[in-house]
Amino acid sequence: MEIRGITLKQALQKAKIKQEEAAIRLGISRPTLSVWCNKDYLSEDSITLVKTKLGIDLTNISEFQASDTPITNNPSINKENKGVPYFDIDFIGGFDLVFNSHQVNPSFYIDFLPFNDADYWVNVTGKSMGPLIAHGDIIALKEVKEWKRFLLEGEIYAILTDNGFRTVKIIGKGPDNDHFMLIPYNKSEDYNPQPIPKDVITHVFRVKGAIKKFF
Repeated sequence: MEIRGITLKQALQKAKIKQEEAAIRLGISRPTLSVWCNKDYLSEDSITLVKTKLGIDLTNISEFQASDTPITNNPSINKENKGVPYFDIDFIGGFDLVFNSHQVNPSFYIDFLPFNDADYWVNVTGKSMGPLIAHGDIIALKEVKEWKRFLLEGEIYAILTDNGFRTVKIIGKGPDNDHFMLIPYNKSEDYNPQPIPKDVITHVFRVKGAIKKFF
């Protein structure tokens, strides 16, 4: 399907959406987004995904140009089970309480269309993934059931290990087939890539998105 003279890169610039944010909202890697941004044509499925997740209709440029702000719903909270449950617990400090106990109830639900296919909203602390995911943000997590069979490298995941270690990092290729590489987004010398043995990992969650805490 033709994009009618405008690339996704131009559309993101006009909508004032950073490519890092667009990639995480679309659920694709940065390299994949870069390819999409420079194409004159995108598949119908890709165009639909852009419209659903970013509110940008690439097939109706005249309508899009009428506004600098993409059409999307704002996140809201409710007690009516609409959206995804939010637990007022830090992923790094206490996610096991949520995941391993049926006695912990969500504080409320967050209804935010781009991430309503997630399993949990939780708090996140730390600066290793900043500024993409900042200290104090909330993240939407979707459990990856078959991670042992396949895990997409270059994407952001939240990981639990058998010794209680929890982290949010970009997953990269490890030094051998028995390891992944945990890669921080923050390029400060305080944060460095670190290999992790695959056999210590117990659960993996795709980080569907991150937003500033709005409540």
